[in-house]
This record gives sequence, C-alpha cells and structure tokens, in this order.
Amino acid sequence: MTWRDTLEGLKQDLNEVRAQRQSRVEEEEAGLKKERDDLSLMAKNLGVDELLAEMNSTLLDGKGEIETIIGWEPDDEDAEGDLGISIIDEASKDDDGDTDVITTILSWDEGGELEIAVDLGLSKDGIYLQINEIEIRPEREALEQGLIEAFKDELEL
Repeated sequence: MTWRDTLEGLKQDLNEVRAQRQSRVEEEEAGLKKERDDLSLMAKNLGVDELLAEMNSTLLDGKGEIETIIGWEPDDEDAEGDLGISIIDEASKDDDGDTDVITTILSWDEGGELEIAVDLGLSKDGIYLQINEIEIRPEREALEQGLIEAFKDELEL
C-alpha cells in the first residue's frame, strides 16, 4: 500500500469517527436541553417566583428585591472575548462544576442584608431543591413550609 493510499484510508476512518462524535455530541446536547427545559418547567410549576413575590409583598411591603439566575444562560456581567465568545467565571459554577441550576433570591435590608435563596437544580442523582442550602423535597407544600422556616431563621424568630 502506498503512502497516499494509507492517507486516503485514514481520511475515511477519520470522517467516520468525526461523524460518530458529532452525532454523540448532538444527542448529549439534546438530552441536556430537555433536562434544562424540565427544570425550568418544574420551577414554574412549583411557583418559586410567585411565592417569593408574595412573601415580599405581604411580609416586606414590597421592599425586598427578587433576582433569578439561570445558571446555563450567560448574564450581562459575563465578560465577552474579542471573538464574542462568552467567558463564564469558574467561581459562578456550583461545586460539581456545572451550571444546571436556577437560583431565585429574595433579599432585603432588615438592620443588615438578609436573603432567602432557592436553588432548583440537576445533580447526578436527579432534581434537587434547596432553600438557603438546606435540601427539601421538590414539592409545592415542602417549598411553602421551607420558605416560612427560612424567613423565620433569617429574622431569628
């Protein structure tokens, strides 16, 4: 076999491997998109934003601020390189190195800055829900009770 024949054979093998790799990447991206869509739907179904807004309105007379951070979407503060590529700060990622989390924060001033942070995310074990880093069941009733407890804890009631 000549050098040229070897290179042509290798090129065919390389094209097949690249096609397989691209297919695998596309499948993984589709799976991740579905998981993230499911996570967003769960956040909506649990009513995290609405519950925190109701707490703000009722308990804080609307003086608190609510912020939602979607971990996989770059925010306005992310730096952009010369090529327009978003650079995600490694410190903004969670401990596992991924960004598959939706964090909603109610913060207010009560003789000092106080906050309730609700994290709804994906881990290797599935979906998790945390309030101020305390894990709870991802159910509406547990969320409501957890928010009340977190509010009391923040105010040391």
